Amino acid sequence: MIENNICLLTDSYKVTHHYFYPEGTEKIYSYLESRVGAEFNKTIFYGLQYILKKYLEGPVVSQEKIDEADRLIAAHIAEGIFNRDGWQYILDEHDGCLPIEIKAVREGTPVDVGNVLMTVENTDKKSYWLVNYLESLLLQVWYPSTVATLSAEVRKLSNFYLEVTGSVKDNLDFMLHDFGYRGATSTESSMLAGSAHLLSFSGTDTIPALTIPGNYYNDSNVYGFSVQATEHSVMTSLGPEGELNQILNVINQAKDGILSIVIDSYDYRNFLKQAAMSGSELNDAIMNFLDVEGNKVVFRPDSGEPVSTTIDCLNILEGGFGSYLTDKGYKVFDSNIGLLWGDGLDYHKIRDILFAMKSNGWAAQNIIFGMGGGLHSSVNRDTQRNAFKCSAQLRNGEWHDIFKNPLDSSKKSKTGRFKLISQDNSFRTIPIDGEGEDCLQTVFKNGELLSEDTFGDIKSRALKYSNFL
Repeated sequence: MIENNICLLTDSYKVTHHYFYPEGTEKIYSYLESRVGAEFNKTIFYGLQYILKKYLEGPVVSQEKIDEADRLIAAHIAEGIFNRDGWQYILDEHDGCLPIEIKAVREGTPVDVGNVLMTVENTDKKSYWLVNYLESLLLQVWYPSTVATLSAEVRKLSNFYLEVTGSVKDNLDFMLHDFGYRGATSTESSMLAGSAHLLSFSGTDTIPALTIPGNYYNDSNVYGFSVQATEHSVMTSLGPEGELNQILNVINQAKDGILSIVIDSYDYRNFLKQAAMSGSELNDAIMNFLDVEGNKVVFRPDSGEPVSTTIDCLNILEGGFGSYLTDKGYKVFDSNIGLLWGDGLDYHKIRDILFAMKSNGWAAQNIIFGMGGGLHSSVNRDTQRNAFKCSAQLRNGEWHDIFKNPLDSSKKSKTGRFKLISQDNSFRTIPIDGEGEDCLQTVFKNGELLSEDTFGDIKSRALKYSNFL
């Protein structure tokens, strides 16, 4: 089987639509939006350039792909269903390049929900059927966009609690660390989600995500960073009786810099009490490590109820390492001691932890978070209510506005052709002939990528939003 056969990158039922459209159809015009009612009120648009470069750019139709698709669809649905003539026309008349035009808002832009993010229409009237054939592939931009939005909202949340507790913001770029690779549905999804996270934060353990900027966004910079850290296979190597010896081994063998230690292999309270007890063998080892300028120890409880366990750990650490007050009266450790919570988190649990810390007199700068499944696999297309719908069709030289308006009015679609304008620090979708500069720009036309962004530029747009209080 041919990998990435564009003729097959669709839903089965779409293969039948080329003969269902009304006679005289010349153009299909469709759009993408995040519907009103999404979890977050803005969507950070991201990932289209990746999809275009990987799947749509250049001559993507070949005779081998057409023949393979014809055979497969004949067995899958029935003989004569596959639009062989339509694909053959694209190969013969367009050298295998797709005759469509895609307009989109610039990636990294936070757009108010309920607005158009992307439009698609065919440029050859004989290929009207192609627009919604590509929906299944193009709509997958929902995934990196949703992860980018989630990370941006966590950054806004973190920024807010740093501000109100009088915390320094030196560590804001690392307050949410990506632990999602192992829980991702595929390496490709981990790359996309991981790179989307890097628009708002710099901490990641998802190494494959580091390749996206260079391979798809014209940017050779490294945007994600990590530290030396243990896991339970390391910490339990000598069993419960040898835990202390193994901890000492880890600290003694650690390189200079940040060391993250998982502490719940057996009893996190006992671990922290020993670590914080002046004169104990463990405390001495930690203090010797911290004597080196720039070294830091981060303690990671990895189980338990997130809020109560976090407060418990902070209180135990304070008993040995002490604390001082920020200018707003919240307790903070010296900068070389920290806590990392990375188990079972989502946006709401992070919010609950930060709120509880504030309520208990703790500054937000004492903690960083790690999110895996909550970042990579707990979002879905309905998180931001992403939808791709046809809103206009050209038949016999005349445009016809179309829409859906089901009993569930939240799924009512837009009608007509659009432009997206910026107004009073927000966006509005208006008719295509309305006044105002269109924020949708042509990024792809007839197989050619016409506008490319660097990852750094996209990150800058996202940060303008997530840094705003």
